Amino acid sequence: MSCLKFDNTSLLAEKAVYLDDLIQDKTGIIQPPLKVILAYKNQHIIDGLMSALEISLDTALQLFEDGLIWLWYCNNNGSKGYRDIDDPILILDEVWHTFILYTPYYTKFCATFFGEYLHHMPTLLQADVPQCDNSQEHYFSRKKKQLETIYELLGRDVFTRWYHTYPNTFSREQILSIRKR
Repeated sequence: MSCLKFDNTSLLAEKAVYLDDLIQDKTGIIQPPLKVILAYKNQHIIDGLMSALEISLDTALQLFEDGLIWLWYCNNNGSKGYRDIDDPILILDEVWHTFILYTPYYTKFCATFFGEYLHHMPTLLQADVPQCDNSQEHYFSRKKKQLETIYELLGRDVFTRWYHTYPNTFSREQILSIRKR
C-alpha cells in the first residue's frame, strides 16, 4: 500500500462540478442529481477493483457505477434508515471499501458531491442498539421498505441488477473466490 499525494492537475478525468448542478435541501445537505454523480470517472478506482477482484474491465466499470449509485442513495434523505448492505448487494461493499482505500479521491469526491465525508459504518448488532425491535416482523418490514425505497429512488434497472443479477453473480462465496488478495 502506498501514500499518494492528491494532485488537482492530474489526468484523472474527474469531471468538473458546478454549483448550479448541485441542489441543497432545507437541511443544508448537498443532494446532487444522480446524473451528476455518474459523471464522475476515476481510472485509479477501476484499476483498484480489477487488482482486488478477478473481473473484466466492463464488470469493473459497472461495479464502480453501482458503487457511485449506492453512495448517492446513502446520501439521499429518502433512504434514511434504509441503507443496509445485505447479501444480495454485498459486492457494493467491496466497491465502497476499494474506493475508500484511495483516500484522497474518496475524500474529494465526498466533499465535492455531498459537502461532507460519507462515513462507512458496519451494521450494528441489534443487541448494541437501545430499544431495538429484534422481531422477525420488524426485520422483514425494514427490508421491504429498503427494497421499495431503492426501486423508487433508483428505478427498475438498478433494482433488477442489484437484487436479481448480483445475488447470482456475486454471492458471498463467489466474492471470496474472485478476491486476489
